[in-house]
Amino acid sequence: RCYILSNENGKIQLSLRQSRLNPKSHSKVEDVEITCIQDVKKGQLVRGYVKSVTPSGVFFGLSTSLLCRILFQNVSPYFVQKQSLYEKYLPEGKLLTAKVLGVNEKHIELSLLPEDTGMSSVLPESLGLPRYGAEEEEREAKGREKREELKLKTRQRRGNSEKEQIHPSCCPPPSTHLPLLQVVKPKKRKNCPADENDSGIEVYYREEDDDQEEEVTRKKSKITKPGEAPRLQVSIGFTWDEDMNAMDVPVLNQKEESSESEEEEEDSQSKMKKKTKKEKELEKQKKEKELCKIEAALMDPSRQPQSADDFDRLVLSSPNSSILWLQYMAFHLQATEIEKARAVAERALKTICFREEQEKLNVWVALLNLENMYGTEETLMKVFERAVQYNEPLKVFQHLCDIYANSEKYKQAEELYHTMLKRFRQEKSVWLKYASFLLKQGQTEATHRLLERALKALPIKEHVDVISRFAQLEFRFGDPEHAKALFESTLSSYPKRTDIWSIYMDIMIKHGSQKEVRDIFERVIHLSLAPKKMKFFFKRYLDYEEKFGTTESVLAVKRAALEYVETKSSVADT
Repeated sequence: RCYILSNENGKIQLSLRQSRLNPKSHSKVEDVEITCIQDVKKGQLVRGYVKSVTPSGVFFGLSTSLLCRILFQNVSPYFVQKQSLYEKYLPEGKLLTAKVLGVNEKHIELSLLPEDTGMSSVLPESLGLPRYGAEEEEREAKGREKREELKLKTRQRRGNSEKEQIHPSCCPPPSTHLPLLQVVKPKKRKNCPADENDSGIEVYYREEDDDQEEEVTRKKSKITKPGEAPRLQVSIGFTWDEDMNAMDVPVLNQKEESSESEEEEEDSQSKMKKKTKKEKELEKQKKEKELCKIEAALMDPSRQPQSADDFDRLVLSSPNSSILWLQYMAFHLQATEIEKARAVAERALKTICFREEQEKLNVWVALLNLENMYGTEETLMKVFERAVQYNEPLKVFQHLCDIYANSEKYKQAEELYHTMLKRFRQEKSVWLKYASFLLKQGQTEATHRLLERALKALPIKEHVDVISRFAQLEFRFGDPEHAKALFESTLSSYPKRTDIWSIYMDIMIKHGSQKEVRDIFERVIHLSLAPKKMKFFFKRYLDYEEKFGTTESVLAVKRAALEYVETKSSVADT
């Protein structure tokens, strides 16, 4: 069923929306219909289809009347030079989710970036494409490294220069006592006129202090005791020549030591640089070897996927293959990652093309199995209802019955078979499938009653086929005698049904005795059938005798065939 939107100029526009097909159902609408720009709001997540990929961007259709263009910088975070790569991963008609970045009167700005939509990138990381702005980041990082190196060098140079200027040997030793010298603040200081020929060190003094000291010495000389000898007075002043000469030696030694340490540091830095270059080359070689190994492993067709990334690559290469999706689910189930397996199944249902009905059905069956094993009855019923909506209901019902039977949930299977008999009364396969289920459970009487119900429900033209199929099931799982009775009654009513005779022969050859098989052949070759059909049965009879009989039995079959030919020729002559 579909809803006709318009019929203009020989073109019919259709819609499969459930809200139009069943307006009374009031089901939740996942994708709100968009007819104009006013229906779109900033920050909204919308879904649409890829219309085309052009050098100016990706054209994205939100509806039949609304077409948007997405710039490449908003399509993927990776920088792509070739447009063919976008065309490969964004084929026409692909369903995607986009975020509305802005809305104007005439334009809608959309984004497919993962940080906006919350979905995975349209281009996988396995392609190894560079990101936008990666080159600028590398330049900034290199610039930072150079700045840090320059800062370290300047700090080392400043430290060395300070060591040269300030050295402990420049200061006078603590043992020297200068009674006449005093360091004063620059504002109150005066240069000493007697020290003009000094060694470059300025000495300041106070006149008042000198006068006071002279008075003190005079008083002391007057106070001396009569028995004591006068103290020795040194008339020679203090000279700086020897001390300054002594100070020159350690300063020179310090300069030599600093220069030697600088040379050693430079040598060590150059060695480190050489080592790092070699190490970098070795690391590059190792990385190249590892990449070669990985590429060779990926190119190997017999290699089994071992991680989720491997499965992602396989799924991208063949997205419509249900086998790969089922293997991906099994990979997660082996690791007891149930939610991830569910997510893979949902992703497969969205990815596989809608034309691949059988592939989609395989995924639905796998999801039903998953919910039956690891989920609850509610989750199983939800998946079952969805599967019935998107697939042929009869197939989904039959698969769920098989799942119940294989997991030994016989009660649920029987209830489901009852609903199937009510819903699909005219389907012959439903009656046969239920009959095989009952016979496997050992319910032969229920199977006999089921045959009567089937003959009442099905049309008359299907009766012979249904009886023969029930008889075959009886031979395999039930009572062989009852099966023989069914065949005999059918052949007595329809003796010229050669297909039933052939089926009966095949089953009796497998399950019956040689005497019973020969009796059937004798009955068939004496029927009045068309010559072609009689030839077929004579040939089968002869093959059977050649395989299981004796030479006499083979000759007997040949004589019977000659007699049949002679009688037919005589009848033709007359």
